[in-house]
Amino acid sequence: MAVALLEDWCRIMSVDDQKSLMVMGIPVDCGEAEIQAVLQEALKGVVSYRQLGKILRKQDNSSAVLLELLEDTDVSAIPSEVQGKGGVWKVIFKTPNQNTEFLERLNLFLEKEGQTISGMLRALGHEGVTPNSTPCLSPELMAHLVVQAMANAPRPLMPLRYRKLRVFSGSTAPAPEEEPFEVWLEQAIEIATEWPIPEAEKKRWLMDSLRGPALDLMRILQSDNPSISVPECLEAFQQVFGSLESRRTSQVRCLKTYQEEGEKVSAYVLRLETLLRRAVEKRAIPRNIADQVRLEQVMAGANLAEVLWCRLRELKDQRPPPTFLELMKVIREEEEEEAAFERENREEPEDREGN
Repeated sequence: MAVALLEDWCRIMSVDDQKSLMVMGIPVDCGEAEIQAVLQEALKGVVSYRQLGKILRKQDNSSAVLLELLEDTDVSAIPSEVQGKGGVWKVIFKTPNQNTEFLERLNLFLEKEGQTISGMLRALGHEGVTPNSTPCLSPELMAHLVVQAMANAPRPLMPLRYRKLRVFSGSTAPAPEEEPFEVWLEQAIEIATEWPIPEAEKKRWLMDSLRGPALDLMRILQSDNPSISVPECLEAFQQVFGSLESRRTSQVRCLKTYQEEGEKVSAYVLRLETLLRRAVEKRAIPRNIADQVRLEQVMAGANLAEVLWCRLRELKDQRPPPTFLELMKVIREEEEEEAAFERENREEPEDREGN
């Protein structure tokens, strides 16, 4: 991360990272005089500085320079990028309260979940860290620790009692704090399928989120079958509170959906995805072939340019088929290429007229 590199570099140079700048994206063949000319022009009247060093970043084949600020500076006046050789150079700096703002937001989130920063750090295995020492942790390091712990944790990061499911009542006039049924069901399915906790705990957690008719249904289900599983409960909730659309209808709506006039292919794919997921939820389309169905429907239902059609054809011949995000990435890339080509064609006649 760019800010982490700035912090490490400042630590090595024994300078305050709050009073330093790092400029990245400088071409390796850009000379020192040219670098100084660009920086002096871009930062003239904004900040007084001196250059401390220059490094080569092999991962993107570019250079970066470290600048020390020689006086107190209004960081809002510092540009986030400058125009130099090869294009845009990124200017990286830290606002005076950047860490504080991050920790305040993290504290607010954890408070809603019934947790604290020190409690989270203990869950991550950092027993010796106290609330007084947490400000020394950068947002980048804190985010890295959380992601690492979530990836390796054999159980939910937060204790179960702090993981809250939104309220659902099934009432005809739901309260403002209630979730729509489809949103609540999606969260409940995640817990039922992914949390490695006892079935009894899952049922208790589910009961805690229910009110009104929904709670009555849960009690009826448990009275009729005390050993009923959470997935069976959720299936019953789907039958009672879910959409009345049949499996066949959801399947047909997905497979008979075509790109509309004036609609981008990416917008069509996004609209199709909603219908596909609904069909999968109703078991009208098997989950294990959803990626294949999506790709085939896009090729059949969208008005594709020849280049994009060829790329999708190549993806179809490969295994496994692309996921939703992978497919969307390919489509967006081609849309950007096409838009850039159109802009160039519009600009060329204007250039000829100007000459």
